[in-house]
Amino acid sequence: MGQFNRRQPAPGMNDQGAAGVQIADVSVDTETGVVKVNRYTAVTDCGLIVNPRTAESQIFGGIIMGISTALYEERFLDQQTGKYLNADMEMYKLAGIGDIGDIKVHLDIRPENDKRGVIGLGEPCAVAICAAIGNAVTNALGVRVPNIPMTPMHVINALEGRIA
Repeated sequence: MGQFNRRQPAPGMNDQGAAGVQIADVSVDTETGVVKVNRYTAVTDCGLIVNPRTAESQIFGGIIMGISTALYEERFLDQQTGKYLNADMEMYKLAGIGDIGDIKVHLDIRPENDKRGVIGLGEPCAVAICAAIGNAVTNALGVRVPNIPMTPMHVINALEGRIA
């Protein structure tokens, strides 16, 4: 007891971690508060890539999911019962093809990265998206939108100096 037992990676896997950079280019309509993703670029180093097409697809999916999180996915609860008011896909907004902009994925495939072995790619591609979009919105507006998702109401409230 009292000792920290480090979990070993699965056989054939590496625990060195993935790394990367993600950049969002957005437009913000200051009258309506609508945020539009024009372009999104992800550069990822995830060690040895066994199947580049599958790895790229994983990153594309993570970016699309992250755009939904950053701009659209909002839960509404009944304050009295705690039940979801938008618990179905009819009322729960997700990003569609017209909402995601032009996505570019670059895998950093070099021998020195391959030597690190296979590294998991599931979560790393989805982590930075809200921050990248939030920073792009801040650069566009000159004011930070402190709420996720960055709905038109949250954008307008931030522009008017309101926090909620």
